[in-house]
Amino acid sequence: MIRLLFALFFTLSASASAQSLVSWDTFAQVTFHKQYSETFGFEVNVKPPEFAPKLLAYQGKEILVKGYVIPVDVELGMYMVSANAFANCFFCGNAGPETVVEIFPSSKLPRFSTDQIVTFKGILQINKEGEMNTVPYQLFQAKVVK
Repeated sequence: MIRLLFALFFTLSASASAQSLVSWDTFAQVTFHKQYSETFGFEVNVKPPEFAPKLLAYQGKEILVKGYVIPVDVELGMYMVSANAFANCFFCGNAGPETVVEIFPSSKLPRFSTDQIVTFKGILQINKEGEMNTVPYQLFQAKVVK
């Protein structure tokens, strides 16, 4: 009986932690090393970003992320989710790339309107290479959580 209770507790704990809602404060725990590039005319990453251990613990794990939907290409179903509304997002405002997560769905997503607040579930991949100004966070096998 004790083994059964322990197994049940372990299973419930594992499934609960597998779907942690990662806060935007946690995504912000990254340091970028930038330098102005004469070639591109703007700052680029000159070496890989440094991610906090708490953030790296989510690498390859199923997580939840909630934010504002930013349509990238509606026809192709390409979206990002942002900590900020479109007018203040990474692309338009003064926020950094740590404020968006690129969404790679497991199947076709419904159409979203700009700034619609949505929660996604998927497998987090952290871009440790920091190539140019790429988005540091990607969510694979993403699904909408109702």
